[in-house]
Amino acid sequence: MKFYEYEYELNGETKVLKLRLTSSDMKIVERNTNMSLVDYVSSPTITMLTTMLRYMMRANIPNYSEKDADKLYDELVDAGLTMENIYLDIIMETLVVSGMMKKEELDEMKTQSQEQKEEKLKNPSK
Repeated sequence: MKFYEYEYELNGETKVLKLRLTSSDMKIVERNTNMSLVDYVSSPTITMLTTMLRYMMRANIPNYSEKDADKLYDELVDAGLTMENIYLDIIMETLVVSGMMKKEELDEMKTQSQEQKEEKLKNPSK
C-alpha cells in the first residue's frame, strides 16, 4: 500500500506521518457524515480535519482514535502549521495518494488559494 509521508519538526525532533485513506475508511466517513467524501472535504472545519486525520492514520496505525487525531492536530499547530496547511498539505495530498483526486487538481487548488491570499493583501476591504 502506498502512503503519503509528511515530515515536520517539533521541539528539534523530526517526525514523519504516514497517511492513507483506505476504501473501507472512506465508506465509514461517508456513512458517519451522511454525505459523499468529496462534499465532506470541500469545507475545511476543525471537525473535518481531525476526522480525516483519524481515518488517514488508521491505514498505518489501526486503532487510531479521535483523541489521538485531536492530539496530532494540536501537535501540528505547535509545529507551526495552520488549518490551511493541514488541509492542503496533509489532507488533500493524502487524498491524491488515496485516489480521490489527481495531483494536477490539487496543484490548481493550491494556486487558487495563493492567488486569493494575494488578492486579499492587495484589497483588504473585500
